[in-house]
Amino acid sequence: MPKFQKLDPGQVVLGRGRSNAVKRRPFVDAIKASQAGRIELDRGDDPAAIKRLLRQASKDAGIKVRSSWEDEGQRALLWKRVGA
Repeated sequence: MPKFQKLDPGQVVLGRGRSNAVKRRPFVDAIKASQAGRIELDRGDDPAAIKRLLRQASKDAGIKVRSSWEDEGQRALLWKRVGA
């Protein structure tokens, strides 16, 4: 007979959300650890995906951040906390 276990819905991540949650973890940690930062992209990193991960991570952390590219080649993303 299968065993059922009650879980908190906030702890359950399904589908693609699970891999994205793993990718966001370093972003969330960085946002919580400092007021501002710089993210250097490796060759092959998608600039739009990195910016999206930062935005999603800030939402997860409940901390507003603003970001902009340091250079036109989009190889370094600067971010800082804003608001309260």
